[in-house]
Amino acid sequence: MSDFEDAIGDMTDTLLDEAGLECLYIRGNETTTLTMRRSTGRPQFIDNGQGHVLEVRPVDFICRTSALPYATPQAGDVVKCSGIRYELQPVGGEKVFRQMSPQMTRLHTRQIG
Repeated sequence: MSDFEDAIGDMTDTLLDEAGLECLYIRGNETTTLTMRRSTGRPQFIDNGQGHVLEVRPVDFICRTSALPYATPQAGDVVKCSGIRYELQPVGGEKVFRQMSPQMTRLHTRQIG
């Protein structure tokens, strides 16, 4: 690994050790406990086509890539954190996740309950 990738790995470890939350990653009947850092994005306003504008707040989770139970996170997977459920969904033309480095992955979600 490069020095840059090592630095990102160290930063990820420090971030999650200092500000991480214990969350559940759920796919179907399988549940895995992960340490993740939650961050709420800027609100997006979506016209539902029926005269209503909905406010949606995307929520991203940062986690260690090696901690993910699946190599490829999928739309519909759920993160449950602090009693709130979030569904992995693509945001702004991106996939449901972005691998920031070999050590850090960002999951794109929307709160569902």
